[in-house]
Amino acid sequence: MDTKPQSRVLIVDDMRVNRMILSSLLASNGVMADLAESGEECLKLCRENQYDLILLDHRMPGIDGVDTFVRLKEIFKEQGREVPVVCHTVEAAKDNINLYKAAGFADVLIKPIQPQRLSEVLMTYLPEGSVEDHQKRDDEETKLKEELAKLPGWLSGVPGLDLSYGMGNCETADDYLDALSVFAASIQDKADEIDRLLTEEDFSHYTLKVHSLKSMARLVGAVGLSEAAAEMEAAGKAGDFDAIREKTPNLLSAYRVYSDHLAPLAEDAEDEP
Repeated sequence: MDTKPQSRVLIVDDMRVNRMILSSLLASNGVMADLAESGEECLKLCRENQYDLILLDHRMPGIDGVDTFVRLKEIFKEQGREVPVVCHTVEAAKDNINLYKAAGFADVLIKPIQPQRLSEVLMTYLPEGSVEDHQKRDDEETKLKEELAKLPGWLSGVPGLDLSYGMGNCETADDYLDALSVFAASIQDKADEIDRLLTEEDFSHYTLKVHSLKSMARLVGAVGLSEAAAEMEAAGKAGDFDAIREKTPNLLSAYRVYSDHLAPLAEDAEDEP
C-alpha cells in the first residue's frame, strides 16, 4: 500500500505501548502520525494542526474519548472542516459499537487492532486517492512465520505467551520486542499499584488499572493474563468486591511471574552496542 505524504493522522491513547504500535502500523502504510497521550493534548494539537483522520481512544483518564470527541466537533465547526474520528476501544460488544457510531464516530476499531482492519480504515477515511490498495501481498502466514523466526528462541518457552497472537498485533519482530520490553519494564510498578488499590479498597481506580492490564497483556499475547484481568474488571464494574478480594492475589501472581520470564529482554538490551 502506498500513501501520499499529505496523509496525516493523529493517534490519541493514554498508553504508550498502544501509541507505539499504532504509529508503527501507520508507518508501514506510509502514513505520517502525530501522537497525543490525553484528550487535552489532542484538543491542543487539533487547534494547531490539520489532520485527515483521528484515532481516538475511548477510555482515558481526565477527558475521556467521548468528551474529547464532543469538543473536537466544536473545534472542527469553528475551522469549517469535517474530520473523521475513529474510536478505538476494547469494548467489542455490538451494543457498544452501535453506541459509538450513534455518538458520531466515523467507525470503531477493536483492540488489539489488526493490521488488515486498520488498513481498511485508512482506505475508507483518508482523502480519496491518497491510499492505493496494493493487496495481493505475499501470503500473510508466510510473513508471520518469517517474523516469528527473528524472535529470540527462549521466548517460545515463556508460559502463557502466544507469540503468533502478539506478532499479529505488532506486525514485525522488532515492534513486538519493543512492546514486550515496555510490558516487562512496567510489571513491578503496575502490580504494586493494583495491590495497593486493593488494600485501600479503592475499587474505582482498581477497575481502571486492571482494564489497562487487560489491554497491555492482550497486545503482547499474554491472553490468559488478559482474560483474568478482564474478569476482575467485570467484577469491579458489577460491584462484586468479594470476587476481587478473592481472585486478585492469583492475578498479581500470574502477572508478576512474567517479570522473571521476560528478564532476558533487559539483558539483551544491555548487550546491544
